Amino acid sequence: GSEIVTSVIPFIAVAFAVKGASLDTQRWAVYVAGREGGCNYLTVYINAASGDDSHCTFQLNARGNGPLSPSGVVGKLGWTRDTVKASLAACATAAADLWAVCGKGPWIKGDYGCKEPTS
Repeated sequence: GSEIVTSVIPFIAVAFAVKGASLDTQRWAVYVAGREGGCNYLTVYINAASGDDSHCTFQLNARGNGPLSPSGVVGKLGWTRDTVKASLAACATAAADLWAVCGKGPWIKGDYGCKEPTS
């Protein structure tokens, strides 16, 4: 896995805590940020074959009906490809916005579903 730089942890934990995430969920979010994009908020992954147009360390997908698309969960909140890459705090806040509506599903391979979180 990707190394987590400890200086990024507060940005991620606070963004999720503000949305009501438990300490376990905050830890999970830090793990996801490391796994998906190495905690680099400028990360972009584009792959036409897999349907990815994913942005920031949380790899928010802007393609089709992805969460970052204009009709997606965070797209409807005004987040765009550019605004999620403005800073780590912006990236984490957009991801926390997605988690607050869809829980962990968007980051679970084979699931990618949307179900209100419980903690």
